[in-house]
Amino acid sequence: MNKKYDVIVAGGGTAGVAAAVAAARGGAKTLVIERFGYLGGIAAYGIPFLGIISANGKVVNHGIMSEIIERLKEEGACFGYATGAYWNTPETPNEYGFSLTPYDPEYYKYVAQEMILEAGADILFYSYITDVSMENNQIKAVQVANKSGLQTYEADVFIDCTGDADLAYLAGGDFIENELKQNCSILFRIGGVDLEQLQKDLKEGKTVQGWGSWHTRIIKEAKIEGAEPTLVHLAGHLVPVEGEPEITFTAVSFRDGEISLNATRSVGFSGVDAEEITQAEISERRNVMRVFKLIKQNVPAFRNAELLSTAPVGFRETRNIIGDYIITREDVLGAKDFADGVARGAYPIDIHDPKGGRTSFQFIKDGGSYSIPYRCFLPKGIEGLLVAGKNISATHDANGTTRIMGCVVSQGEAAGTAAALAIKNKITPRQVDVDELRSILPLYEE
Repeated sequence: MNKKYDVIVAGGGTAGVAAAVAAARGGAKTLVIERFGYLGGIAAYGIPFLGIISANGKVVNHGIMSEIIERLKEEGACFGYATGAYWNTPETPNEYGFSLTPYDPEYYKYVAQEMILEAGADILFYSYITDVSMENNQIKAVQVANKSGLQTYEADVFIDCTGDADLAYLAGGDFIENELKQNCSILFRIGGVDLEQLQKDLKEGKTVQGWGSWHTRIIKEAKIEGAEPTLVHLAGHLVPVEGEPEITFTAVSFRDGEISLNATRSVGFSGVDAEEITQAEISERRNVMRVFKLIKQNVPAFRNAELLSTAPVGFRETRNIIGDYIITREDVLGAKDFADGVARGAYPIDIHDPKGGRTSFQFIKDGGSYSIPYRCFLPKGIEGLLVAGKNISATHDANGTTRIMGCVVSQGEAAGTAAALAIKNKITPRQVDVDELRSILPLYEE
């Protein structure tokens, strides 16, 4: 392992994978530093890719996002885009489309790893960045803690894909003030589920409620070539015991008989405080067992269910940098296009209530998409650093869509490509010619 790189990517999550691939393909000697023993972050937990297709039916996240899907399809771990459903709300007409892309997360870990290595980047697993060295407001090196002790790694450009803006924080960056953060959850995978019965349970409305508002988002697809279409997506409110509080859930099935369930939530915990992260993990594991036992005992579709796996606790919102531009709710909902737009988002603003209530959605004008300015990746007052992922310069509302995985992969690709350009031209990321950057990126055009 070298100690000096052109580009270091902090965090090998959903954004970090794309950033490392793009930077290395651009000719930069690249290292990605990851705290776990696998890549992909939230994408490795069982949640589907969302937001790749806008509500008016346009694919908006191309490039590395498309490559990942194709690689997964080659492995038999993805059947492609699942479409044909729509959002059903008073604000949106029936043609406001809903889609997702399910896949096997275990295969995704492998595909992400191989794509990075094939691009020529290095990987350092089981490692935390604990400090940075600064010179004239520019990061010059990071201190890393792992089983080998403490080491220092230098680079000319750093990309913060930690999800929590850890590098920006250690470098003294400024952050958007917002006391209310979206709640946190644990995704869990269940086997032995009767998928047809689950749809019947929703339609019956006793133990699974919400048919009148959620039924339009039921999606069925042929999961194996030539097979009959079966349930891929269903959402609603679990009410396993009459009179008890409802449990809002989303169920996604890549493989018949199995679902990944997003149904728990804990509120009031900080994702950047070690003690609170610990308490959130404890709280959510208790929630998973409580919910699983309730539905196994009381919901017909889950009578023969078995708990297969659980993810680490996931925080939807922690720190968001103050960048050269802060993308807002109005920018998103107005489907704004920026002259320096380098990535696109198409998913509605999705807010998981900081106080634990129902999830709310706000919809983009005409079912379209919005662009994210390059300036949102540049933390004010810090040089040599790009930020990509859910920690970009976005308000609380805007973060409800910019954090969605399809968008995040495109952000990572843009940041990695920009970093490679900075190395090639011997300049800082802030000096990158955005027109040149845009000419390289696989941007969606209306």
